Amino acid sequence: MVKILFESSIFLHQKVGGVSKYIIHLNENLGKYKVSSKIFSPITINDYLINKKNIIFFFKFKNIPKFCRKLFFLINNLLTFIYIKINKPDILHFSYYNKSLIKFINIPYILTVYDLIYEKLNYHQKEFEKKELITKAKHIICISEETKKDLIKIYKIKKKNISVIYLGGPELKKKIFNKRDKFILYVGDRGRYKNFNNFIKAFSKSKFLTKNYKIICYGGGKFNNSEMKSFENLNIKKNIKYEKGDDTKLMNFYKNASLYVSLSNFEGFGLTILEALNMKCPVICSDIPVFKEIFRKSCKYVNIKNTKSIKRGIESILKSKKQQKKLFVQSKLITKQLTWKRCAYATSEIYKKILRNEI
Repeated sequence: MVKILFESSIFLHQKVGGVSKYIIHLNENLGKYKVSSKIFSPITINDYLINKKNIIFFFKFKNIPKFCRKLFFLINNLLTFIYIKINKPDILHFSYYNKSLIKFINIPYILTVYDLIYEKLNYHQKEFEKKELITKAKHIICISEETKKDLIKIYKIKKKNISVIYLGGPELKKKIFNKRDKFILYVGDRGRYKNFNNFIKAFSKSKFLTKNYKIICYGGGKFNNSEMKSFENLNIKKNIKYEKGDDTKLMNFYKNASLYVSLSNFEGFGLTILEALNMKCPVICSDIPVFKEIFRKSCKYVNIKNTKSIKRGIESILKSKKQQKKLFVQSKLITKQLTWKRCAYATSEIYKKILRNEI
């Protein structure tokens, strides 16, 4: 049986989120395909690790104490090195971009590249530099063909060293027949390239939307003063609400929302869109290549730079049961293909090929 170790970097960096969710689901499903895997994160702040199998952690903090970040990463790296020496896993799978660990290890490692958004924005992410990790990896997994193209273009990686494996979504144990509530759901960060401002401007220009619907923003931090001022200026303060919580609460919002909106300029995949589709929630999203690659005809695409396009797109879905049904039929095709089991199986095949020296 192949022995895989997932190191700790994302679990010390992220309380919740798509990347840590991906590693958790891989770890849960790999055992079905003759792979023995463990997540080793001695110190963590991540909420997903609680009550999960094949996970080792000793101390969980709500947040990293001030001035302790570098120390905690160093402790985790040193303990990971000791764990590798004693337990001798076949392959190390990096959960995130932790280049300081590679100086300690002498086993092959693979790396998942989620996106190259920082590179596209010319933003230097000093703590999580990718170049050395990418160039020395035995193999690289990208979560979309679009990310693979970016990786080849920016870091000059050979195609043969990269595999594309799509992420998965939650598998429903029972059918959803919820009557949808009168709100539009937005999940996660609202800054930078997410185009949240264009979304609320488009919403505010529609009498139909402001009269009949609310916006629920889930996660991404409480509204700041600038956002509150924008809501007041657009006269939508009464229409918009902030919520936070765990994944169970989020899934209930997907189940009950009339529409899910994701209007990013850039993404590596779009995991929240897949989660919404799995919960039978109609989706409006930006017409960027990666979304069209993955979700094809299951979403309504809009021009994110044009508030009229966003407004028309949202109104057209909410006013038309026929369009909703059409999207629902297409989304079933997508959600059947994109599962965590398929993701784990494809990943297990990469591990086995590495050990057979086939890649």
